[in-house]
Amino acid sequence: MKKVIITIGREFGSGGREIGLRLSEKLNIPFYDKELIMHTAEKTNLEKSIVEKYDEQHSFPAFSSSNIFDIYQMPMSDRIYIAQADVIRDIAQKGSCIIVGRCADFILDDNPDCFKVFISAPMKDKVERKRSILAGKSDAEIQNHISKIDKKRAKYYTYYTDRTWGKATTYNLCIDSSALGIEGTVDLIIHAVNMRI
Repeated sequence: MKKVIITIGREFGSGGREIGLRLSEKLNIPFYDKELIMHTAEKTNLEKSIVEKYDEQHSFPAFSSSNIFDIYQMPMSDRIYIAQADVIRDIAQKGSCIIVGRCADFILDDNPDCFKVFISAPMKDKVERKRSILAGKSDAEIQNHISKIDKKRAKYYTYYTDRTWGKATTYNLCIDSSALGIEGTVDLIIHAVNMRI
């Protein structure tokens, strides 16, 4: 079977993680999301809690040392991004996989086996999806929380890629997960990947 690498960029509350997990089950290939934190912690010899703190975060100002190879002079977020990018490349090198977030589409941009997906959804559906885990919060508070996380993800993505997060030309497939539902979105992605093979 040809190697299949699927990267998933996702709005918070769009169901991107769930879609990735179901793709993993249906295609019988490994899934990586929070798992990347542990792999990065092992690679850098940093505590998992430190990697978690800077996961999909960035620090200003950008690294500006005259010695670009002196990684220990970089902001922690840059050190973690570089290590995580190496982890992502290693995982993709080993075989088929599904990777959620963390600029994986950009990191694997030159990999011919990579199929890049972006998942979005209307705000009302994202609020509904997150209501159970944000119990006790009003819809306005949940919406505000979702917007903050999406802004952080967009800033992180632009900072490290110089691209616009969620822009259609960056991906092979952009889909509103509410249009077909989670299962329908999974089936559409599988169909698109199979057509490309």
